[in-house]
Amino acid sequence: MSLSFKMAPYSQIARLSIGVLMGWMASCAYADVAEVQANLNRLKVPEGFKVEIYAEVPGARQMALGTAGTVYVGTRGNKVYAVVDKNKDHKADQVVTILDDLNVGNGVAMFDGNLYVAEQNRIARYAAPDFDLNLPFKDMREVIYDKLPNKAHHGWRYISFGPDKKLYVTVGAPCNICDPQGVEASILRMNPDGSNVETFAKGVRNSVGLDFQPGTGVLHFTDNGMDMMGDDIPHDELNAAPKAGQHFGFPYVGGKDASPKEYQNKKPPQALTPPVVEFQAHSANLGFKFYTGKQFPSQYQGNAFVAQHGSWNRSQPVGYQLMRVVFDQQGKPKSTEVFIDGWLNDGEAWGRPTDVLQLGDGSLLVSDDYSGVIYRISYGEKSASAPAAASTAGSKLSGLKMPESAIAHPDGRVFVTEIGEFGKAGDGKVTVVNRDGSTSTLVDGLNDPKGIDLYNNQLYIADVDQVVRVGLDGSKTVIAQPGDFQQKPIFLNDIEIDGVGNVYVSDSGDDNGKHAAIYQISPKGKVRQIINASAGIKRPNGLLMDGPNKLLVADFGTGKLFQVTFNANANSKAGVTLLNSGFGGADGLVRDSDGLLYVSDWANGKVWQLTEPRATPQLISEGQQSSADIALSADGKFLLVPDMKAGELLSLPIR
Repeated sequence: MSLSFKMAPYSQIARLSIGVLMGWMASCAYADVAEVQANLNRLKVPEGFKVEIYAEVPGARQMALGTAGTVYVGTRGNKVYAVVDKNKDHKADQVVTILDDLNVGNGVAMFDGNLYVAEQNRIARYAAPDFDLNLPFKDMREVIYDKLPNKAHHGWRYISFGPDKKLYVTVGAPCNICDPQGVEASILRMNPDGSNVETFAKGVRNSVGLDFQPGTGVLHFTDNGMDMMGDDIPHDELNAAPKAGQHFGFPYVGGKDASPKEYQNKKPPQALTPPVVEFQAHSANLGFKFYTGKQFPSQYQGNAFVAQHGSWNRSQPVGYQLMRVVFDQQGKPKSTEVFIDGWLNDGEAWGRPTDVLQLGDGSLLVSDDYSGVIYRISYGEKSASAPAAASTAGSKLSGLKMPESAIAHPDGRVFVTEIGEFGKAGDGKVTVVNRDGSTSTLVDGLNDPKGIDLYNNQLYIADVDQVVRVGLDGSKTVIAQPGDFQQKPIFLNDIEIDGVGNVYVSDSGDDNGKHAAIYQISPKGKVRQIINASAGIKRPNGLLMDGPNKLLVADFGTGKLFQVTFNANANSKAGVTLLNSGFGGADGLVRDSDGLLYVSDWANGKVWQLTEPRATPQLISEGQQSSADIALSADGKFLLVPDMKAGELLSLPIR
């Protein structure tokens, strides 16, 4: 809930092929962002579409979307960046260098709250970047696989997780044309922990883009054809791999039927699978995405958008554009066409599209490693509007039955827990407040639902004496029952989730604090008690992560603010530090994108703002009957304040 060029030695450069050298030079030739902005009017864009600069990121290559909307960007250098749009105006506010010691850190992917980075020689994962971009990621590095060929030619890896929850990794051939050795010229597949590694596809010369077709789940990947065979042969490729073990031609065939002289009389080891689409030779088709959003017109649904990086090995340059691949109702490609071009003018290029990423609102990001920027492509009115909190923004929504807690989804919807009649089992529910202000019930049959949080598109709810996970389809699963806790839960109250999926829940106990506690529920469902009533917090309520293994805790019983520090050793005693006081019936805690802390006072209907936990509180709102568990709106401009006794959800402007 909370939320910165080194030249290779000449001897090394001399060993590279001309293709690798030119690519390396291009990645260092970053344009001034003002020059890129001035060039945007050169782009030929379909009617209704708009291209804007989203962020300035040197050498931007593969992109991955975090759970909180942060975009992670790999490079062919030593860095990985995090791009943050704090105010959700579709322009980056901050570009943070989170890693700077990599060996060609091109490949990035997110899975289960972890960032995966594929270097030339290895793959590592980094926990919880969405939680805190200032974590010591180098120290947290967990190498899951270190047997990738450490060869510079085609050594930039592209990675993605499939619908089978396995990691797919492209491994290029270390040559123009040669016999690959080991796992060279392939796509690997492995478990998220790096185990059970297998060669999923063979004969893949240099793939720097893969995605899985919606509906079918079939892996599709681009592949760049061999050089030095002529201006127009062999074609670049888009391939489909519905099963493991297929061979896609290299080095025997490029495109559907172009064979290099030295391999024309050699028999492949197995039957070859031809590409499903052929592109112009040497156009260098890299990253792509199937479009699943709603922002673009319906005829774009299920299409693929492919970034053509552009040629070097051709008398007249080609590529430097975005292609559209149209698929039929059976999921087969039926046509290709230029979607956006204009990065190449009169034989001179000012940009090189590299990868494509779809944002939650249905717009597309396109990275450009030549100009060092990321573009955002949008359609229609939605291109100019940020995701808003529901239409209650700046006003209030009435008619709720004891609303206790709220959480905003990145798409602008708000989820509110309604207790109903206090103490009555089965009449509690979660209500959805849509962006147009309409409401609907997501799930009912709860008891007295209180704290709510969102993790990996699933809601987690503290419900008296159990913790419930609710899917956005309304499915309901109890992840912690009364008997799972170390002592009988009395009044499970607030809930907070860290970047790796640990769920923290406070138990306020009875009116005198008996059975008060804070619990941690691991992703595997193991419950452990972090503190109990002897820790000195009378009635733990609001929870907020304050760093790794640290929680801010609002004490409903005394109006005090504490920090609880703990570690992975269940037998070690947690540390409890008093930070502040004077918050009455201290309830909810939240931080905004600037790091300001907010505390709600349930008993006195107030909301306070602090520059940091020990700072003097500033009263920013009062007059509510009971300010319950607060949250931040999707655009970061409002506090969502449930007024339990009044049956209202307020939107309090904070910027």
